[in-house]
Amino acid sequence: MVPRRGVLRIDHPSGHQLRLLRETLELASDGQQLLVLLPADEETARSVDRLRSRPSGRLRALP
Repeated sequence: MVPRRGVLRIDHPSGHQLRLLRETLELASDGQQLLVLLPADEETARSVDRLRSRPSGRLRALP
């Protein structure tokens, strides 16, 4: 099931609140969909940059 479109709000354990836009990319050739999460605002983009630059961890895909 594909999540509905719009803003997804996540309270990250680091204390950052992330607001992510959910966009769905339709792959018509094989009937699949790809879900893409993009920062919804500049504050979220900066928070994601800070999380990515932390030496103790990295962003990763979750199953």
